[in-house]
Amino acid sequence: MDRSGNTAGTGSGEGPELCDECGVLASAREQVVLRVPDSSAVDTDPRFDGERLLRACGRPHLVRLAVAYQRRPFVVEELWAGQITRAVRLLGPLADEEEMYDRVVAVTGLDEEQLMRAAAWQDSRGRPSGPAPA
Repeated sequence: MDRSGNTAGTGSGEGPELCDECGVLASAREQVVLRVPDSSAVDTDPRFDGERLLRACGRPHLVRLAVAYQRRPFVVEELWAGQITRAVRLLGPLADEEEMYDRVVAVTGLDEEQLMRAAAWQDSRGRPSGPAPA
């Protein structure tokens, strides 16, 4: 899926899921799903980064959810910040900052400019990107 399109369908077939709109438990047969662009969505599987899977108990609720996400801007720096956070968590403690930087670049595929833009975005939201104060 490209970042401007949506993909929709019926339930995953895996079993009941909660409706993201009202919280009711919908059977696999009743639920409808839609994948929408969302820069805050970072998945355990990087192929789905930037996409959120919405689940609803019916089409009216899915439409309401989709409209809400359609209004939300896609901010690529937000996506990168999430990818960096995931990489740091996966890597765990490393010997030094240079090693961490090199490994984060390798894991995320981001370049220095993208890392700096992501850090600036995160800092502008009141969430410091650097190490915690001692």
